[in-house]
Amino acid sequence: MDIEVRELFELEDKVLVDIRSPSEYEEFHIPGAVNVPLFEDEEKRLIGLLYRREGVEKAKELGYQIANSKLSELIQSFRRLKERHRHVVVYCWRGGLRSQELCKVLNSFGIEVLRLKGGYRAYRQYILQHMERLLEDKSFLVLTGKTGVGKTELLKRLEEEGYPVINLEELARDRGSVFGRVGIRDRVSQKLFDALLYERLRSIDSPLIIVEDESRTIGKVHIPEAFWKRKEEGFFVEVIADLKVRVRHVLEEYVSAEGWKEEAKSSLFKIRKYLGEEKFKRALLMLEEERIEELAEFLMVDYYDRTYRLSRKPIATIDCTSMEDCLEKLKELYSHLLKEGVAHKPAL
Repeated sequence: MDIEVRELFELEDKVLVDIRSPSEYEEFHIPGAVNVPLFEDEEKRLIGLLYRREGVEKAKELGYQIANSKLSELIQSFRRLKERHRHVVVYCWRGGLRSQELCKVLNSFGIEVLRLKGGYRAYRQYILQHMERLLEDKSFLVLTGKTGVGKTELLKRLEEEGYPVINLEELARDRGSVFGRVGIRDRVSQKLFDALLYERLRSIDSPLIIVEDESRTIGKVHIPEAFWKRKEEGFFVEVIADLKVRVRHVLEEYVSAEGWKEEAKSSLFKIRKYLGEEKFKRALLMLEEERIEELAEFLMVDYYDRTYRLSRKPIATIDCTSMEDCLEKLKELYSHLLKEGVAHKPAL
């Protein structure tokens, strides 16, 4: 049986099954879906090659041969999923031949599954449109401030305490600056970022959501226009901290992963023109001699702080030199906005 995307969110006790190849799944998928590939990457490549050389019928024939060779394994996988979940929902890219044929076979073996009509493409179209409606009654409390003041730590702590937080940089797997990928191994595509953002937004009931101030892009992903515009209308709070505290935060966040030094060096070359040759050489020498604390302070003063601009006038400024005091003041402000009822309308 086919179901529309909107019906997907009404199902309880469900599991989504992405039957595309592992590399397709890795690039983007519906959050929470498991991958049971009908074709492996090399098999899919061979089918595509045959399609281009000899046409659709030959490609279909090879596809059926490959699928039949692993039919027993597929049936066992779906039987196990069906034993654990009431609804098993199958999807591919466009809801085409792959999902249609697999669902027919599974149903013929008594394994009742659902097929997502239109596949991932229909899901993506739906979430981008529905995101605008979800945002209509939401407002944002936006944390802004210079690099290292502790915005990321604040978001994590608040989320742990149950506050409605959307950590955009965590979803994007990028910190959004020239050094934003240092120490981060995962990559997130635009499609996966949009899906993760939608699912997180959909899970929040509160009218006031806490986010960090971001530009339109975070690394290589773009914040959806509707979300970005709503964020820009939010209540901005500037977070400040002593320079030494900021340096400590940066070192804790950036230099823990293996290989960070080479990545930092690559990032330094990207801002070489901005720093000027003399300062660039100084920075490179600090890195090579592992004078990391000195380098972090140098980059904040001579690069990050020079490019920092407040995009909106903040409704409050909170000193985060003491993280605990900062958290309490931020929570008090959040409660005040909810109590006053102003969270339902954008800031002036």
